[in-house]
Amino acid sequence: MMYLVLAVCILSASVFSQSGSHSLWVFATFLTGDISVQFPEFSAVVMLDDIVIGHYNADDRSFVPSTVQESVNITEQITISTVCKGIHEGMKTKAYYLIDYLNHTRGLHVQQRLVGCELLQNEPGQMMTLEAFNGESGFERRYDIQGDQQTHWKWPVIKSRAQLEYDAWLYAHFYRPLCINQLRKYLKKEKKRVMARVKPRVRVIQRTCSKTGKIQMTCLATGFYPRHINLTLLQDGQPVNEERVMGGELLPNADGTYQMRKSVELSAEEQRERRTYTCTVNHLSLDNKLDISIEPGLDPVIIFPSVLLLLCVFGVLAGFLMWRKKYKQPEQVTYTPTSATDQTTEQSQL
Repeated sequence: MMYLVLAVCILSASVFSQSGSHSLWVFATFLTGDISVQFPEFSAVVMLDDIVIGHYNADDRSFVPSTVQESVNITEQITISTVCKGIHEGMKTKAYYLIDYLNHTRGLHVQQRLVGCELLQNEPGQMMTLEAFNGESGFERRYDIQGDQQTHWKWPVIKSRAQLEYDAWLYAHFYRPLCINQLRKYLKKEKKRVMARVKPRVRVIQRTCSKTGKIQMTCLATGFYPRHINLTLLQDGQPVNEERVMGGELLPNADGTYQMRKSVELSAEEQRERRTYTCTVNHLSLDNKLDISIEPGLDPVIIFPSVLLLLCVFGVLAGFLMWRKKYKQPEQVTYTPTSATDQTTEQSQL
């Protein structure tokens, strides 16, 4: 649970929500004050996209991979352990300073740090650090693709100018290249898991409020992977006004897949207008977008654009067969076998 807030931050961060991008993150938490014996003072988890690679054991000051491997990469363990150790010491110093500055002398205090980098279409992208103390954001640093670095402080700066300049240089010329290099290694090692594709299960749910008579239509897409998805509600082919749409948050499932739902409420007057509403889903696992069209009070109709032509052909064929059955008179139908010596004539009513 301690990583839930950080996980939501990374999943909702717009910079890393693009399809075709991959990221490597360290989620770190430092606790001080009234700490339960169930939780360590410092903990950190390393994640490739949304796959847990391993965690940092603060007691042993070592990185522990999440899967048992035949051969352990000692250099990799030492590198990640050193980085996590530095994060631990930095967060500890800052936490005690903030407790004094904010006059938070009692209770449990939680400091969180999110630091990571990205590859966009296999090219180095941003590196970013976010920090929060007791649930409030206070520090942000971004190093973008062009090499520009932006730092925003909400808390007082506790370092000298020279120290800040050294930190900026270290961030750009040491931590970012190190992060990108490690990200490439993990992508190669975990390619099969990272490139997995699971199709979404989509359904439209209608609920009627007995008191107001309003209908709430909900489009639910669940069980998909990876997390990037485009779910849109349409009214007569046009996107529903965003102010009317409820939901839209990306949520994790227990099996490692994701879900998203969006809802819109229809008044009694809107129901009488007999408009058509469509739930449109685009996902990497789908060859074509998936449309589910529905009129309030009726069952949904699922339409794949790739089969529209086939539906038209079958519709014409079905119409022709119905006409033929209605107007054609009974006739003798001769079945011609493959063998000339084996012929059978059968009378059938068409």
